[in-house]
Amino acid sequence: MTENPITIVRGRGGEVEADGPIDSLASELIARAGFIRQYTTRGVWHRLPFDMGEEWENAHASHAAEMLSAARYPVSLAPSLSAPPPGSDAGGPSTIAAAARTLKSWSDAEDQLRQPHEAGRVLAALAQGEDSLLRPSADLLLAAASAVSALPGPAHHRDARRLAELSAVLRVVEIEADRIALRLRSAADLAPAAGPGPAPAPIKAPAKLQDLVRRLNARRTREYEAQLPAQAPAPSSPGRSR
Repeated sequence: MTENPITIVRGRGGEVEADGPIDSLASELIARAGFIRQYTTRGVWHRLPFDMGEEWENAHASHAAEMLSAARYPVSLAPSLSAPPPGSDAGGPSTIAAAARTLKSWSDAEDQLRQPHEAGRVLAALAQGEDSLLRPSADLLLAAASAVSALPGPAHHRDARRLAELSAVLRVVEIEADRIALRLRSAADLAPAAGPGPAPAPIKAPAKLQDLVRRLNARRTREYEAQLPAQAPAPSSPGRSR
């Protein structure tokens, strides 16, 4: 092992990444903490999945650092990535963090959503009435669009238009989820099955949307690479001509 530490920091684009002398064992350890290996033109990029929320990212970054330290790797964890002590909420007001945890628990408990009224209740909490969790997000995107539109330059104007479009998309999602919630909550409960039935077919996003996600992810990777400092050319060996 080298004395140079493995650094875990938040990059310019907001992603959490690990860099440094990461050998195969270190790579396996941080993979257990949720890091993924993405191959780029400059090598392997070790990072956490995008946009998982600061609380989740901090916890997994801290877990990766703990495992590396236990394996006697020198580690440098950015202070901003330290997991908060138990009972504290990071990344926003406690109500926001609590809502995020609630949504995560609901999405993990798919078996509990098999009754129509339960699925409808969850969707209603997400998209119905004054307590809709989607409406504030749409409003925030629209407010950001208004603020960004006042900045000079065509790039900011394009970003403002895109934010406004995303706000409208969220409003469509809210309306459609609310409509489905109403229908589910009025449906009768299902009778308990006599025995284990066939496993439900997995539901996936349409192929076109999955392709869009991949393309957007690849674009974000290219933007990240463009922000990296240029690497100095390797020194030529003495006595060799180019």
